[in-house]
Order: sequence, then C-alpha cells, then structure tokens
Amino acid sequence: MEHRKPPIIIAHRGFSDEAPENTMAAFHKAIDSRCDMIELDVRLSSDNVPIVFHDRTLQRTSDSYGAVNEKLAEQLTLIDNGSWFSPKFHRERIPSLSEVLPLTKKDVTFNIEIKPDVVSTNGTSAMEIVVDEVRKAKARSKVIFTSFNHKMIKEIKEIDDDLVTGVIYNPITHFRKSPSTLIKTVKANIFVCSKFQINRDVVTDTQDAGYALYVYGVKTGRDVQRMLDLKVDGIICNNPKFVRETVELLRT
Repeated sequence: MEHRKPPIIIAHRGFSDEAPENTMAAFHKAIDSRCDMIELDVRLSSDNVPIVFHDRTLQRTSDSYGAVNEKLAEQLTLIDNGSWFSPKFHRERIPSLSEVLPLTKKDVTFNIEIKPDVVSTNGTSAMEIVVDEVRKAKARSKVIFTSFNHKMIKEIKEIDDDLVTGVIYNPITHFRKSPSTLIKTVKANIFVCSKFQINRDVVTDTQDAGYALYVYGVKTGRDVQRMLDLKVDGIICNNPKFVRETVELLRT
C-alpha cells in the first residue's frame, strides 16, 4: 500500500454503505475501495470462539434471533447474515475472526473493537482468547484493539505490551476526563470519539501528548472538511470510497 498522508481511512464494519456490516463482502469491498484499515466488532460464541458481529442479539442484522453468546460458533456461522441488507447478499454468513484475519495479507490493517460486555464461559480471559486468535494468524502487527471498556484495553496491554490499543470515549462514563488521561490510565495509543465529541481542545490534548486521534460517524463532505481542518489522524466511516475521494478532491 502506498504511503499516504493522514488521515487514514477506516472502513466502519467494512464498506457498510454498500454491503451488510461485518461480513466478508463488506470487508472485500472495503479493501477494493483502497481504505487503510477496517473496523470490525468481536463477540464470543457460547463455546468461546471470537465471532465478528456487532449487536448482543442477532435479529437486527440476520435471519435469526437470540443472544450471540448463547449459540455455538458452528450455529452462528450458518446464519444468513446478508439478506436483511439485500437479497443479493443471501449467501453472506457471520464470520469468525479466524476467517477474517487472513485478509491482513492484503495490505490492510484491522481495528478489532471488542464489545464492552464480552465475557468467556470457561473462566479463561476473553481478552486472552481474542489475542490468541490474532497470534495464531500471525497478525499481531496488522491489528489494533479498541473498546468502550477501558479495563479490557488495560488487560490487552498486560497480555502483550507491543499490541496497539485505543480507548473509545463514552460521554457518560468518561465525562470531563481528558483524552490523554484516559489513554495514559490504560497505556493505550489511540483516542477514538464521535464527530459530535471532537473539537480543537480534544485534538490538542491528544496529539500534544503524542497519541493518535480517530473520529467515527463521518458521512458528509462537510464532515470530511472539518476532520481535515482539525488534522485528525484517522476517519472511521461507512463509505470509505466517498471519504477517500473527498479527501483527495479537497487536497487538489
């Protein structure tokens, strides 16, 4: 992948404007769009297999129902995970993390967001399980880990201090805490917040302390222009093709 100036373009749950979120189709479309990174969500099945899925329950984005953590991985990976988006995606299934990680060989990195309520059912640390999956895929240098649950991020750093991690800002639980303080508390590397929470003070506090700043929810040309004006390090978006083209247009 050619060297690009910041901000890096991060495809939110893959190219989720054009394919069902968190599916192989969305990830392949994101790679084709020349994004730099793909964000995905990880939960555990009832048999403690890392599964790529956002919601706690299945019904919003599949033809099944019930909680993800109450089904075996084998059951989950047979579920139609695409028809809700469009009939042409009826063959899409819920992928396991082990299925997705080989895509790191295609010059793209992954932002693995671990959902804040994830726990294992066998007493093993959920973080150990997810990190071990990345190790088995020999993808340690091609992933970052983020979460709204900052204790999880702290634990990941304790497991492997070389892993790159980020804290996602929650305006309720992290109210009035500076980005740099939140990052330092758990030895993270990146601060992640929404476009509604970003301002010049947040940028200054984060970047002056030597950390990276990623912003999600970026959709419009005006959003992109604002991110460029603020000099954020990463833009998380549902349409990486539009954002890439807008960044290039604004810089010409």
